[in-house]
Amino acid sequence: MIVIRETLSDERRNATLSRQAFIDMVTNAVEVYKKESFGILLGVRHKKHYFVSDVIAYQTATNDYETVDVTSFRVNRINFALSHLTNQQVIGDYHSHPQGPDKLSATDVADLFKGTPSLTCLVSIYKSRRCEPWKRNPDHSISGGIGGKFFVRISAFEVEHKKNQLQRLKIVCPYMKRINKLKLYKKKLS
Repeated sequence: MIVIRETLSDERRNATLSRQAFIDMVTNAVEVYKKESFGILLGVRHKKHYFVSDVIAYQTATNDYETVDVTSFRVNRINFALSHLTNQQVIGDYHSHPQGPDKLSATDVADLFKGTPSLTCLVSIYKSRRCEPWKRNPDHSISGGIGGKFFVRISAFEVEHKKNQLQRLKIVCPYMKRINKLKLYKKKLS
């Protein structure tokens, strides 16, 4: 049985999103909205911390309103290219849930335990007319508005294969403060 651990502790791992990773994940989800998006997370993993420096969206992903799939041929092709272009590691993946839910599906969880990377981010994206600043939520996700048209929530999870658990991670994204300072979350006035 797979357990999703939601408890808070001093041992909680963090997942830090760089400015570029944050922008790429969110714009990919907006681009294909109402369909799901999918991509990989590049960066480094330290003992209790992930740093996501870049995101690569799979342009050839077969996506619809509730699923997204990438062939192993495409995954191998991307991995080959990355091995010749960067020393960064693939540390996980991300996908979106248009119109929710804000949680991983049973299929998502099962797929995570089949894979090798241990980090996954879920980008839940909703149509919204509200203009909300970006903030950290009590469940350690981050959320905010995009121009008075979308509301986005990003959650991160780590697979602990040895314990057969999925643990929610605290997301750190310094760029949120800059968005709020610039008030980019607000609806543009005509």
